[in-house]
Amino acid sequence: MEPAFRVGDRVVRNPATWVPNDFDSWGRGEGVGVVVEPPFALDAPDVDVRWPGGRCFEAVSGLLPAPPD
Repeated sequence: MEPAFRVGDRVVRNPATWVPNDFDSWGRGEGVGVVVEPPFALDAPDVDVRWPGGRCFEAVSGLLPAPPD
């Protein structure tokens, strides 16, 4: 079962299931992202993630909980 993420959760990309796309060129999936409130309802199981390089909608299957600091 995929983990459920809530607004405020810290996430990293899951290297085993990450699906690259054109947004990877600006840093999508790099570092630690934070799940944020999306501007509109998303299809489950997607979440809105603010990465250090910007925001992107992500499939939950491509994410893992970030390790503690």
